[in-house]
Amino acid sequence: MTLLAGVLAIINSLRGLFMDSSMALGPANALTRETYCGILVLVFGIVAVAGGISGIKEKSFALAVAGAALGMMGGGLFGFYLGLGALIVFGLSNQDLTS
Repeated sequence: MTLLAGVLAIINSLRGLFMDSSMALGPANALTRETYCGILVLVFGIVAVAGGISGIKEKSFALAVAGAALGMMGGGLFGFYLGLGALIVFGLSNQDLTS
């Protein structure tokens, strides 16, 4: 679930970065609020994907929880529910993952 929330966050960020009307005006106008938010959501998505992979490999509980939380923030409505579900699952099975 965390992995899917991270992929949704990356898709949302790329859509925000490249479908924005200010990007069509040229590189001088490319540094807008939408660009900064798109980059931030892209970082959220990358951390969420890393947390999802960490959760699948059962490596790091902290990275898995951080990935689920950031997937909630960046993945839109579906990402929110997927990240919330992942947090619940990680909370119920925290003894399986090593810190």
